[in-house]
Amino acid sequence: MSEENKELELGDIITLDDEDGEPLGDFEVIALFDLNGKEYIALTEALEDEESEEELDEEVDIFVFQVDGGEMVPLEEDEEEAVYAKLNEVLEGIELIDKD
Repeated sequence: MSEENKELELGDIITLDDEDGEPLGDFEVIALFDLNGKEYIALTEALEDEESEEELDEEVDIFVFQVDGGEMVPLEEDEEEAVYAKLNEVLEGIELIDKD
């Protein structure tokens, strides 16, 4: 799974491909953060406008990748716990800003 990191920003929509180059779908960037000197990106499946209102109360899948040399690479098993803990902090910060 690779997608070039063209200075992605929150809210950007990107298309991910599998190992064979087949499109997996469109995903929205929901967080960009650093941890221990590495860059990470968190994505969730992009929703259509009508779907987004209905899906707000439902759980969504979040996918996190390390950004290395402009490409997104899967997390190593030994870093998953720390990365997801940091992601939770980042997302809580975003929610607090949205509520103000």
